[in-house]
Amino acid sequence: MKKYFCMALLFLYACHQHEVKVKALKNVAAYSSKDASYSHVDFVIPKDSLCFLGREQYGKTDRFVEIRCENGLEGLIIEEEAFKPIHH
Repeated sequence: MKKYFCMALLFLYACHQHEVKVKALKNVAAYSSKDASYSHVDFVIPKDSLCFLGREQYGKTDRFVEIRCENGLEGLIIEEEAFKPIHH
């Protein structure tokens, strides 16, 4: 039983590490550090940008998600819900 539990956790971890291709539904604030605050936006990901969501990171007070866009922008976001998954 313990073996199956460990395998399930490993599977969930592996799936969680996979990047998901998404499209921005609006202009989205992005940050270059997980220690950023809502009041200091480092850059904006434009609406309709095609990006890849990656791992979660935790700052002092917020949960961030890594993002890498086809237009060269790369950093962290808070508003994961501002993106729509693109299915191949």
